[in-house]
Amino acid sequence: MISRVIDLMRCCPLRGRRHEAGPFPNFSLIRGISKMKLIQSVVASAALLAGMAASSANAYVAFLRTDLTPYAKLESYPSLGELASNSNGAIASNITPSIPVTQSMFTDGTYFYKIAANAQGDAGQYNNLIIRYQSLSDLCKDVNGETFNMNGYGMYYDDEVVADNLTGRYIRTTRYDANSPVTIGAYVYGSFADLVNNNYSYAGGFSNQTVAFDCQFWAWNGKYYRTNVTGPTGASTVTGFNIYNSSEDLYNGVVAQTVACTATYAGTMRFMALDSSLIPPPSCIADLNADGIVNGADLGILLGAWGLCP
Repeated sequence: MISRVIDLMRCCPLRGRRHEAGPFPNFSLIRGISKMKLIQSVVASAALLAGMAASSANAYVAFLRTDLTPYAKLESYPSLGELASNSNGAIASNITPSIPVTQSMFTDGTYFYKIAANAQGDAGQYNNLIIRYQSLSDLCKDVNGETFNMNGYGMYYDDEVVADNLTGRYIRTTRYDANSPVTIGAYVYGSFADLVNNNYSYAGGFSNQTVAFDCQFWAWNGKYYRTNVTGPTGASTVTGFNIYNSSEDLYNGVVAQTVACTATYAGTMRFMALDSSLIPPPSCIADLNADGIVNGADLGILLGAWGLCP
């Protein structure tokens, strides 16, 4: 590991007198190197060390959210509570090209999917395609996707698919019609092929609850999640996150826990949970904020985390 760090530092050698060991280099002793190259070298070295340490640790369940529409980035959080308070978030990936509000994303733990439309679907104002990607990185770059036509049906804009990686189930939400202000129920499918061909094993309405149209759904490891929102359709805000212990509880409105949302999130934002190992590593390890530039902002992140490990 140390040799890898040394190799990185050699890309930008520090030509000058050796400095005494300490918590940080003495910049006054460094000669013949630009500040920018120094920042890049130091940040890259520290990020490499951190990345190697993180890769050896156990992965965790990460909670992701998009930004405001059109969706141009995904931000990741170590827990639902931190998502709800918008704390300790990090850029998981930029989305290029951006994704419009009429489309949604989900994962089954093996593949990543985008629900989209061709010209026929757009003409009818519904989605009729599912694009499957090998990785989250491919989805965010819209490369290497395999397109499946929804045979015999379409989905209203903003209706969603929830995939449970633990059970292999796929659940598709539905409304009465395109103008309905509430989501009335869902269809259950036993496989992705069944989802594509609309061979559902169960269809039923949500009971003991009113589910606003802007509510977002997702699942991971047998747990199901749904946002609570307030305000008019299309301009609502998230007030909390419901957790359900099963798809049956989701149908019947049996909430195991509600996490209040103290951050300001639009109801139209998309959410997802997944194993943190599925989040793509940054294309440049020194670009800590994933903005495509290594500069003082990245150094500030590094210095802000400097010190003893918690």
